[in-house]
Amino acid sequence: MMRLECISNRLEKLALASEASAHRAWLSSYLELFDLLSSRSDIKNELLQELERQRIQLERFVGQPGVASERLEAVLTEVTFLFETLGDVQMRLGPHVPEVEFLQSLKGRAGIPAGDCPFDLPVLSLWLTFSPDKRRSHMESWVAPVSAVLRSAQLCLRLLREVAEPQEMTAEGGLFEMNPGGRQAKLIRVWAPAGRGLICDMSANKYVVAVRFRAVNERLQPQPFQGSLSFRLAICEF
Repeated sequence: MMRLECISNRLEKLALASEASAHRAWLSSYLELFDLLSSRSDIKNELLQELERQRIQLERFVGQPGVASERLEAVLTEVTFLFETLGDVQMRLGPHVPEVEFLQSLKGRAGIPAGDCPFDLPVLSLWLTFSPDKRRSHMESWVAPVSAVLRSAQLCLRLLREVAEPQEMTAEGGLFEMNPGGRQAKLIRVWAPAGRGLICDMSANKYVVAVRFRAVNERLQPQPFQGSLSFRLAICEF
C-alpha cells in the first residue's frame, strides 16, 4: 500500500505542475504504476480485505460516547463507497495501457537508454508541446481506471496513521528497542529531528519494535550514529 501511495502522491504533484518536463516525469511514474499493478493480481483483494476490516473496526464506535458521530459517519461512507467502487475494478489491473497506442509505444521504449528522443517517439514530442490543461486531461483519463485502487490505498493508510498518537522516545547509540506489549503493529511511524541528516531502519513483530538511526556523510554513505537521540514514535494498530 505504501508503494501505491508513494506513486500516487508523485503523480498528483507532477500533474499539478505546468512544465513539460514534469509531465514527462509523470508518464514515467505512471508506467511504474502500471508495472506494479499488472504484476500483482492480489493487490485488489488485499485492499478489499483491509477496507472491510477497517469498516468493522469503525462500526464499533457507532453510538459510543465522546465519538464525533458526523465525522465517523463520513468516514464510514467513504470506506463503503471505495469498497464498492474497488469491487468493480478488473481483477488484473492495468490492461488499459496496451489499449492506448501512445502509452504502449512509450512503455516499449522505456528500457532503452535515451529511447524517448523525438526521432524515436515523435508523438511524445508533439504531446509535450500541448497546453498543460490538454496534457492533464489525457493524464486524468489514463489514471481513471485505477483511481479507486490509489484512493483505497491512501484511505487505508490515512486511517491507520490517524488512530496512533506519537510518543517521545530516546535512542541510545542510534538504537531503540521496546516490547510492544502484545500489540501487533500494522504500521510504524517515526519523527526524527530535522536537519540532522539521519535515516532510520524499522522492524517489528509481536515481541519487539526496533528502530535504528544512521547518519549520512558528505559522500551519501550511511554511518553509525553516536550519542543519544530524542524522537517520536507511533505504533499504528487500528
